[in-house]
Amino acid sequence: MGIIIVRPSGELAIKSSYVRRIFIRKLVKNISTQITVSKWRVDQGYIILETEGDVSRLSYVFGISYFYVAEEINFSTIQELAHAAVEKFAELVRGKKFAVRVRRTGEHEFTSMDIAREVGKLLLPFSAGVDLENPEAIVHIDVIQNRAYLYSEEHQGPNGFPVGTTGKTVVLFSGGLDSPVATWMMMKRGAKPILLNVKLGGELQKNLVIDEIKVLSKWSGGEKLKVYFVDGLKISTYLSNVNKFLRVITLKRIMYKLADFLGRKTGAYSITTGESLSQVSSQTMKNLFVSEYGINRPVFRPLIGMDKEEIVSISRKIGTYELSSKMPEYCIISSKSTVRARLSEVLDNEKDINIDYKDLLDHAEVLEV
Repeated sequence: MGIIIVRPSGELAIKSSYVRRIFIRKLVKNISTQITVSKWRVDQGYIILETEGDVSRLSYVFGISYFYVAEEINFSTIQELAHAAVEKFAELVRGKKFAVRVRRTGEHEFTSMDIAREVGKLLLPFSAGVDLENPEAIVHIDVIQNRAYLYSEEHQGPNGFPVGTTGKTVVLFSGGLDSPVATWMMMKRGAKPILLNVKLGGELQKNLVIDEIKVLSKWSGGEKLKVYFVDGLKISTYLSNVNKFLRVITLKRIMYKLADFLGRKTGAYSITTGESLSQVSSQTMKNLFVSEYGINRPVFRPLIGMDKEEIVSISRKIGTYELSSKMPEYCIISSKSTVRARLSEVLDNEKDINIDYKDLLDHAEVLEV
């Protein structure tokens, strides 16, 4: 059993007290899916937890700015605190250049600098001296009211909001490089993704998508990720009467309409895609306008201003790159396309398509990771 101090992301601190309490409770719940939490409390904006488990897993919990394993000390004077710090850190600084970093919240008769000075003075004989710029060892002390938390290593969290706090979004999830990154970015903003895959590539595509979702699930804060696999080959038959230059755009519109229908079914108020402006012909500004024309939910495109190198960098960071790189490109719809589809022409072509979106979703294969 140990003490872990979690500092929530800065955006949580500026919420109203009512909303902040909701977000903090959800954050602790998400943390509890990663490690065992026996007790917890909030003090001066810090979450103080008594826990067991691999604390490194908190690096994947959105809503955390940083966290650390600490020793809790009750003290009444700076000298008492300084002597406790010597007992804990003497071996850490032995023969090394060191620095003392102090953060303090609450009302006290002393400053953070007073603590750092007193602790540094007592640790100096054990060390090779003080180096505030490039220390070999760092002594961390956080003072919260009448308690001090002593630790030597601080871990960065991913920031953002706890997954499940800002609503649901239907993600058009192809399984290529882009859609997993877009999903991750929406989870970072607290959204719970509902994944929609139009299965054009059979079992190979399906299995790669499932593996990608397993990777993303470690970032989900314990929220189960549900994916709907819709029969893509059945959809492709609807496009046989559509102008071959408009089939890609029409397919995108079908996907958007499926997502819109699924949003109504699941209570999701938005649609998310991995589109990046002009990355391919269907993602020109004109074609994006035509693709989402008439859709009732806002379409979020978190990658819209990114280039491929930036997207690849994030996919490597989150762990989906290797899987996404194995996903083949499926061009069974058409090898032709246009960068400036005419809305009137697309709508005219759609008149020859009579798709039962409810039936497609009712017969979708639904899996939960």
